[in-house]
Amino acid sequence: MSMRDRNYHTTMDPKKTDGKHLENMSKAMNKAREYIILLMTYFLYKLIRFVVLTFQKFTWAVTGVERTRKDAKSGLMFKQSAHVQHIFWRRKLITSTVSDPTDFITTHKYFKHPNYVLKPTVSLYCITKEEAVFVELNEKVNLYRLDSNNNVELFYAKQFENAHSLITMPLACFHKIAQDLGKPKIPIICISSTGHCGATLLCRVLGQLPGMIVVNEPDAFTSLAFLNKSNVFGKGEYEQLLPSAMRLLCKPDDRAGIFLVKTRPCCTCQMEDIYRYFPQMYQIFVYRNSLKTVSSSLNIFAKEPITMVGKYFIDNKILSTIFPCFRWTLYRYFCQVLARENDSTEAKAFSSVGIFTLAWAANVSRCLDHVDSRVPLIPVLYEDMMKSPRKTCAVLFDILELRPEYIATAMEGFRITTNNTVQSSGTAMSDSRKSIPHEFRTEADAILKRYGLPKLGERFEIPGVLDFETNKFNRMTRDRIF
Repeated sequence: MSMRDRNYHTTMDPKKTDGKHLENMSKAMNKAREYIILLMTYFLYKLIRFVVLTFQKFTWAVTGVERTRKDAKSGLMFKQSAHVQHIFWRRKLITSTVSDPTDFITTHKYFKHPNYVLKPTVSLYCITKEEAVFVELNEKVNLYRLDSNNNVELFYAKQFENAHSLITMPLACFHKIAQDLGKPKIPIICISSTGHCGATLLCRVLGQLPGMIVVNEPDAFTSLAFLNKSNVFGKGEYEQLLPSAMRLLCKPDDRAGIFLVKTRPCCTCQMEDIYRYFPQMYQIFVYRNSLKTVSSSLNIFAKEPITMVGKYFIDNKILSTIFPCFRWTLYRYFCQVLARENDSTEAKAFSSVGIFTLAWAANVSRCLDHVDSRVPLIPVLYEDMMKSPRKTCAVLFDILELRPEYIATAMEGFRITTNNTVQSSGTAMSDSRKSIPHEFRTEADAILKRYGLPKLGERFEIPGVLDFETNKFNRMTRDRIF
C-alpha cells in the first residue's frame, strides 16, 4: 500500500468510528426510551388498578356483590359461586411471569352456577390461596391446538392475551365441581422437563396427531407449586387442589382423544404427587446436556427489554450488591421451588450462569428422587431423541400405546422449524464451555458437584433413560409400569 493510500485510510477511520458511535448511541437511546415507556405504563397500570379496587370495595358493598361473594365462600350461595367479571385492561411487566389475578383490571358482570366453567371456552388460569381463577375466551380462539404454522403456543400466554372475562370461585366450590367430574375419562400424557431441552419440540411432534389436545405450560400447576413451597395451605389442602386442577384442565371435551399436558420446569416436584392420584397417567421427563441447557436459557435475556437490563444487573458484582432484587427474582422463578433449602441463602451470590445451572441441577435431582421413590416415569435425553427422529417416534408410540399408522404424521413435527435450528441443535455448541467465562464455569461446576452431578457439559444419564437404539426401556419395564 502506498503512502498516499495509508494517509487516505488514516483520515477516513475516525469518521467511520464517529459514525459507529453515533449509531450505537442512537440505538441505546431508543432502548432506554423503550424501558422507560414499559416501566411507566406498568406503574400506571398498577396505580389505576389500586384506584379501581378501592372504588370497587365501596360499590360492591353497596350493590350486594361483596355479600354474594362472602355467602358463596361460606357455602350459602353455591349456585351463584362463579363470579364472572369483564376484563378491560391487562398488563404484565414480563410476559413469562406466573399467571395471577392481578394481571387484569376487571369489573363485575354477573354471578353464575359453577358449572359455567365447564364451557369449552372457559379454562383454568391459576389458583390462589382462596380462589380458583378461570378465564373465558372467544369461541374462535382454540387454546388446545397448534397454531397456523404448527407451532406450540404457551397456554398461559394465550389465555392472558385473549381472555375477555375472568371467573373466580371459592376453592370449596372448585373441589365440588372437580369431584362431580371425576377422573379424566381419556388418556393423559404429562411432560415435565428442565426447560430449554426439547420438551416443546416433543409436544409439537405428538401434537400432530388427530385428537391430541396440547396444554403447554398451564399456570394452574405452577401457582400451586409456588403456593405449596410458601406453606400457605393447611394440612391436606394441597393434596386436594392438585387432582382438582388436573380434572378441570382435562375436563370433558368432544374434540379430545388424548390430553398432552406439559408443565413448567418448576413443576417437576409434582410428578410423585401426580402419580399418587393418577397412577395410569404417562409421565415423561425431558432433559438435555447441562451446558446446552444453560446456554439456551441465557437467551431469555434477549427477548424483552426489562430482561436485558436484568442480566446486566445480575452479572455485575457492584450493581447486584446494590440491587440484589434482580438476582433474587431470577432465583425465585427458576430455582426456589426445586432447590435445596440452603441454596436460598446463597441466591444473592449466584450469577445468571450459576442460577440456570442450579435450576438444571435441582430439576434433575428431583427427577432422581422420583426414580428412587419408584415413580414410573420415562426419562428422555434430548441428544438421543434427535439422533433418529423416526426411531424416536416409533419407540414413543410403542410405549405410549399410540397408533403406529400416525408415525409419519408425527414426523412432520420434527421437520417444522421455528428458527431453522431444530435439526442441528443436537450437535451445536460442542465447545461452548469456552464461550462461558472461566469464573462462571467454575461456579457452575461447584453447584453441580454439590448435587452429585458431573461437570458442566458432561453427559449424564438418569437411570432408566430411554434408549432409542435398543428400545431397552420398552422391553424391560413397560409391562411393569403401565
